[in-house]
Amino acid sequence: MNVFVVLQQMLVLLTMMALGYLTYRKGWINDESYGHISKICVNILNPCIVIYGVTGKDSNLPGQVVVQNLIFMCIYYVILILLSKPIIRMLKVSKGNRSIYELMLIFSNVGFMGIPVISSIFGQESVVLIAFYMLGYNLVLYTYGLYLSSKTEGAQITFQWKSLLNAGVISCIVALLLFGFQVQLAPSVVNFFDYVGNAVVPMSMMLIGASVAQHADRSFLTDIRMYVFSAIKLLVIPIAAALLMKGFAIDPLVKGVFVMMLAMPVGTIVVMFAKQAGADDMECTKGSVITTLLSIVTIPIVAAFL
Repeated sequence: MNVFVVLQQMLVLLTMMALGYLTYRKGWINDESYGHISKICVNILNPCIVIYGVTGKDSNLPGQVVVQNLIFMCIYYVILILLSKPIIRMLKVSKGNRSIYELMLIFSNVGFMGIPVISSIFGQESVVLIAFYMLGYNLVLYTYGLYLSSKTEGAQITFQWKSLLNAGVISCIVALLLFGFQVQLAPSVVNFFDYVGNAVVPMSMMLIGASVAQHADRSFLTDIRMYVFSAIKLLVIPIAAALLMKGFAIDPLVKGVFVMMLAMPVGTIVVMFAKQAGADDMECTKGSVITTLLSIVTIPIVAAFL
């Protein structure tokens, strides 16, 4: 594993967060604009990166590998959803924050962290497999994730079935149709989704930094429960998966992507979902910042078990 790639990626993340922190401190981003930018990221930028994930990649992977990856992508989300409730009970999380912890456990940074880190280990052909996880991520995020967001403490929205018809779900359906029918889009169209979608990376990280600035008077880096949660998410679950998969006839690439996806830190989109719901996003911010910082050490540890 190229540790320097991870170090560089972490430096980029931290720098973007620092920019968000500074812009909030200078008053260029206030509480109102923070909420508006969050909505742009959730409803425009993130859906665009999903579509680009299948239109901007070519693959010569065997069909068996693609099918195995699809199966393990489904297992990935089923495992995390099933584990979330007993883990939260074990951590004795307060009732008002249970949905927040579920969101953090289920929705990792599969895009910005997942693509560069995993492709540096397994090569560019792994990016197509990651695209499936991004599709599954957004399907679950804009359905079950939206439901959990409405259940967070202080949430000002209520879950309604019609809310499932949103930009995230529509973008996933479009992406699946494009991939399934091998539709070739014009280069200019692909470039559009590339440019617009990738804007979610700096925007989301700057929002995390702004959120830290909003709560700068709180010593959130001393939250013991969050460190225990981080150890379970970043080490226990992925290492257990790696050990359980030994001896099974699973393609090494599929196995590697699956395990490393489990090792990714909390996704920044969780913070924006909590903010959009009108809930207190402090717990999400703590989870995103702490797990991202710790992942520079935990990712190489997990990779050693592959």
